[in-house]
Amino acid sequence: MRRPLLEPLLMWLAERQLRRPWVVVLLVLLSLIPAGFATSRLELKTGFSELLPDSKPSVVEMRRVNRRLAGTSTLTVVAQGKDAESLKRFVDEVAPRLRELPPDLVAGVDDGTRATRAFFEKYKYLYADLADIEQLHDDVIARYDYEVGKKTGFDLELDEDDDAAPAPITAESLEKRFAKKVAEAKRATPGVDGYYIGEGGHLAAILVRTPLGSGDPKAFELKEKIREIVAKVAPERWDPSLEVEFTGNLVTSAEEHAAVTGDLAHVGMWGVGLILGIVFLYFLRFRTLITMSLTILTGCLWSFGVAKLTVGYLNMATGFLVSIIAGNGINFSIIFMARYIEARRDEKLDVAESIRTSHRDTHTATLAAAGAAMIAYGSLAATDFRGFKHFGIIGGAGMLLCWLATYSLLPAILVITERMSPMYGETLSWRARLRGIYGYPFALLARKFPRVIAVVGLALGAASVVLAVRYFAHDPMEYDLANVRNERLSPTAAGTLSVRVDKFVGRLGQDGRAILVDDLADVKPLVTELERRRDAAPKQEKPFSRVVSIYDLLPQDQARKIELLTELKARITRAHERGFISDADWKKLAPEIPERLTALGIADLPEQVARAFEEKDGTRGRIVYIVPTEGRSVYDAHYLLAWADSFREVKLPNGHLIRGSGDPVIFADMLINVSEDAPKAVGFSLVGTLLIVLLAFRGRPSGWAALGTLLLGIAWLVAFLALRDIKLNFLNFVALPISIGVGADYAVNVMKRRDIEGDAQLYRVFVETGGAVVLCSLTTVLGYIALTLSINRAVHSFGLAAAVGELTTLLAAMLVLPALLFWRARRHRVRILTLPDGVVPDSFRRKNR
Repeated sequence: MRRPLLEPLLMWLAERQLRRPWVVVLLVLLSLIPAGFATSRLELKTGFSELLPDSKPSVVEMRRVNRRLAGTSTLTVVAQGKDAESLKRFVDEVAPRLRELPPDLVAGVDDGTRATRAFFEKYKYLYADLADIEQLHDDVIARYDYEVGKKTGFDLELDEDDDAAPAPITAESLEKRFAKKVAEAKRATPGVDGYYIGEGGHLAAILVRTPLGSGDPKAFELKEKIREIVAKVAPERWDPSLEVEFTGNLVTSAEEHAAVTGDLAHVGMWGVGLILGIVFLYFLRFRTLITMSLTILTGCLWSFGVAKLTVGYLNMATGFLVSIIAGNGINFSIIFMARYIEARRDEKLDVAESIRTSHRDTHTATLAAAGAAMIAYGSLAATDFRGFKHFGIIGGAGMLLCWLATYSLLPAILVITERMSPMYGETLSWRARLRGIYGYPFALLARKFPRVIAVVGLALGAASVVLAVRYFAHDPMEYDLANVRNERLSPTAAGTLSVRVDKFVGRLGQDGRAILVDDLADVKPLVTELERRRDAAPKQEKPFSRVVSIYDLLPQDQARKIELLTELKARITRAHERGFISDADWKKLAPEIPERLTALGIADLPEQVARAFEEKDGTRGRIVYIVPTEGRSVYDAHYLLAWADSFREVKLPNGHLIRGSGDPVIFADMLINVSEDAPKAVGFSLVGTLLIVLLAFRGRPSGWAALGTLLLGIAWLVAFLALRDIKLNFLNFVALPISIGVGADYAVNVMKRRDIEGDAQLYRVFVETGGAVVLCSLTTVLGYIALTLSINRAVHSFGLAAAVGELTTLLAAMLVLPALLFWRARRHRVRILTLPDGVVPDSFRRKNR
């Protein structure tokens, strides 16, 4: 066999590790300083828009909208007191002081609906229905004409009690017509007497609008300043039981971010802990555990240091790569360590020769496995979907860097520890016997029942292919977006308080999505076109229910109303001047007569009313909201796709193109991107793995056997997804290309060792190398199982799918593949050597290297 191209370099490195191990270790540890610093600077971005390309129109538009909209963060000051009067006093004394805080902390303070009510009360006549004003106008004219007729003798002998006589002009008749809209406005505004007070007068809220984001450290400064204001007001003077807490999206989003960050740490800690635990149970030596821990720590720090330099931050997908890289990356160390122990313990080689042997015998297989894994991750990096791309870049770099950490650091540490205290001095140890349990059951079953296992395995593979075809043919994508969000296991205090406050403060526009135009003149044509699209859709497929603009807040038909009201005011005034209305009645009637008879414009709307339509620079009216269809869930991706398509792009008659964005379009684009990029990722991973494996085996039949074994395991994985009805989402789909690349590791390592040892040593190969392969799989599986502890359902489903992929590719490599090889050896009458009591005697040493 020709020497691998990399072997001379590794032999040179081995000599450096043997002669100056401390120098090698020190150089590696020094590299951890910049890597650790870069890793510590990584920022976690949890927005779903971070999973899409920056150039995506929906992402570009969403960021443009966010830059122009007024501060979207709210810090809600919540007071709990003995009664409504106590809470009103608290609001009246605290709110003015909050308005005095610097504008970089506070953009506005909303302490109730009193201003809104006063505005509607002042202009109630313009908000009255046109039909009511027309009827009132006709009634006043009729009464005025009736009174004039009485004065001039043309009353046709109608009596005041006659049903035909027009009703008299009274304050009550005017108030009845004008006050309808005011009453509706009062009913629509929550709270008590215009204050945000609920829960029977025991809970009050002040909404502080702020330009700060959840991650801004000034958010804590704002909270402290509010606490100082409350302390100065000293509400305990009139209510000793009064308590103040905080909620609002500034607080809840910070808690959500903290929950995700804590989830990452929780999952990562469990993943690394489980991985190192199973490694210790296999090798049963603390020095081995410490050595491999340092190696994988180095690989992970290098990986995330590179992530900072290449990607710059972590997102919802890449944030969980710690346990994945640790679980996959430690496999190279396991294979190297297992070979080293075998050389030292069974073959009685000294430290130097064991290091050289381990380098020489394992690097081709592990590098091929690393290359296959890199190709799998690289297939994701080749897509446009950033959730895949960043995952692929960091994961692919992680595989190469963990391989480099293994072959640079691990041998040097082994040399140092062996000099301090030799690892092996006895022929057989209890540790060696226990290690045999990892590979022994698989080797025993495959050797005793090769035909049955091979036939059953291949038959299941054929059935799995059928299931896989049906699975992909029936659209396997996840359309219930509740299954990709966080599952809050224990609501936070602020989150719970927010739900309580929402009941009396209201959640105006919580599901509406903003569309931003550059020209106010485009608002009405945009509304017209959107309503045309809605009305053109079938009744059961309406994409949204209504479109809301600032013009909906202004009175309708103002010109006609003002014309009628002007004439009405003149008639009532003349009626009083002519004595048709007594002075006593006039005193009651005058307050109900409009003083200002000019139309209201956008600038006349009070801040609280117009806030939703106001941009950061104070510009009003260029925002249009589109409200989802009643009864349709915003977590239903089927509806979300239709909703997004209805306002993604709107071309106006003047040629202006208006783009929509927000969660509907972002989620819709995620689904479209995943469905488009997923097949490409799988194809790249499959072709790349094929090339890597064939290159590693130089086109020999054993390479094709390894590939066939891998495909069998992948077929079983897809069958599992089909049988469990597990849908593919933006994250768990990664399990398919990753399982192809990482799953190739097992069949490649086994077949590589079999090529070195020959068919006569098949049993030994599957006990020794197979045991290490089982351990490799277990570490990776545990890394994935840790993901199932996540509060995010997409991460949970990814962990489950990836863990199953590991197990199916392992079973294919450790049961079906050996069964086929044993069956083939039996047919060719090859004598398979056995291992008495798990010991490898000298006669079983390598013969066919």
